[in-house]
Amino acid sequence: MSVIVDKNVDVAMRDGVVLRADVYRPADEGEYPVLVQRTPYNKEMWLITASTLDPIRAAAAGFVVVIQDVRSRWASEGGVFFPYRDEEPDCADTIDWAAKQSWSAGVVGCYGLSYMGGNTWMGAASGHEALRAISPTTAPNSFWHNNFWRDGAMQLSTLMTWALRIIGPAALIRSGKELPELMARMTELADANDAFSELVCEQPLSELSAGHKEDESFVPFLYEMFKHPVPDEWTDSMLLNNRHESVKVPALIIAGWYDMLLGADLEHFAGMKANGGTEQARENTRMIIGPWSHGMFMNMVGQVDFGFRSSGLFMDLKEDLTTLQLRWFSRWLKGEENGIENEAPVKVFVQGINRWRDEQEWPPARAVATPWYLGAGVDGVKGFGPDKPQFDISPDSYVYDPEDPCPTCGGTLLMPPKYTPGPLDQAPILERRDVLVYTSDVLTEDLELAGEVSAEIYASTSALDTDWMIKLCEVRADGKTFNVCDGVLRASYQVHQTGQAFEPGDVVKWHLDLLATAMVFKAGHRLRVIITSSDFPRYDRNPNTGETGAEAAGSVSALQRVYHDQKYASHLILPVIS
Repeated sequence: MSVIVDKNVDVAMRDGVVLRADVYRPADEGEYPVLVQRTPYNKEMWLITASTLDPIRAAAAGFVVVIQDVRSRWASEGGVFFPYRDEEPDCADTIDWAAKQSWSAGVVGCYGLSYMGGNTWMGAASGHEALRAISPTTAPNSFWHNNFWRDGAMQLSTLMTWALRIIGPAALIRSGKELPELMARMTELADANDAFSELVCEQPLSELSAGHKEDESFVPFLYEMFKHPVPDEWTDSMLLNNRHESVKVPALIIAGWYDMLLGADLEHFAGMKANGGTEQARENTRMIIGPWSHGMFMNMVGQVDFGFRSSGLFMDLKEDLTTLQLRWFSRWLKGEENGIENEAPVKVFVQGINRWRDEQEWPPARAVATPWYLGAGVDGVKGFGPDKPQFDISPDSYVYDPEDPCPTCGGTLLMPPKYTPGPLDQAPILERRDVLVYTSDVLTEDLELAGEVSAEIYASTSALDTDWMIKLCEVRADGKTFNVCDGVLRASYQVHQTGQAFEPGDVVKWHLDLLATAMVFKAGHRLRVIITSSDFPRYDRNPNTGETGAEAAGSVSALQRVYHDQKYASHLILPVIS
């Protein structure tokens, strides 16, 4: 089927602001179901807008595809861009418009990656009766919890990369500045982004020079975000925030083990299954988790090749992401009896054996939450295993110096290209003096994990506030150590959550969420746990002074002690498949 593309079509919002969309539609006359994607990244940027669903193929398959620039971005009207502030009503108005056009069958689906996935959830929360299904990929649930903060630690590089590299250039162009000021500011911004390693070290961050705090036409949300080190009414107003009871249509959730929004996708799936607004939504929501990092759906992730089957271009040797989503929308928007609702509710890629596996729920009911203890082993020193420590030995200690933080080495990153996301060899940090390493015995048989991973660590600090960072890793037969999943916790955030304060030197049980994994650790390999107090510049540096990382102009070093004896049995909780 031939395809017509209408460029920059006007779509008026309820307040009169005009947003503009590119419309891809079949050339044949008729009424077709409509798929809507709303983006702040330029509707013509195909590297992003077509990364999970090709609009030309969709139009050729009998859909109309509407890709719209959101308010205040690119071809659309509006004042200064502020993330998600206006998206819910704008999503509803766009769905309403799409349902009423002459080429529309009156039924709509929403889809998109990352920010666009967030818009997908916002559109669903509007409850518009024309909406029949959604397909959000790696989509946030809370801008605070998922995008810019994680358990109290600011995801510094994500916030600065997004504000200054992704949003900033177009914001400058739209600001109305004239030459030579515009050129001077653009040059300054380019230089700041090129000097990212120096930029993230500025103190205090709340006065970050490159963001021009005084210029409210640029990226004012950057400085607003610095003001909210704990969630509050303002942060709770951004995005869906677990309002899944407002979503009445089924969701196809696409996620990645090394994606920074994995936690959000897991929240969405659990929220829809428990609280979706209709039985259809609860029963038919699906989730697929590949071994991918943010926005990347290839088989090579970090330094690990997960094999041909893992690629989003030919998943499980069956179909690509576009075909998968067209099957999904054909079922719910066209009424095609293609059987997709009879497929397993969850499909996960199991690392280690590099195969896809169908599950009936997540986490799998057969997974047993099993403590693995630091200090386990014959001598109780730096071991890691399922047996509780049998020795009363001294705690391990290190000094965390915020002026010499442990550098970022892989993980669920959204950072400049020099920082590689995904699983990386941890050799660059293993010998650091501020890193503790605990390693299991060589496995005599395969060990499979599938589900949530967490940690309960007994530790003390000499500081008023500090951070804890934990990585679960695999040590391969060649000795290389690859990160599998990780967690971070700002001590003051746990105090905020529990109301239980601590004094310097107190031994406290710290709870860290390492999110989840599905992986077989092969016989002959080992498990390894890395503990430190920084992961910079992925997260901001805790100054240890009790000030926030954004407001601090200086720092002090902290003596950290980690306990692993019979009384203080620090451990990870692993989802072991029997």
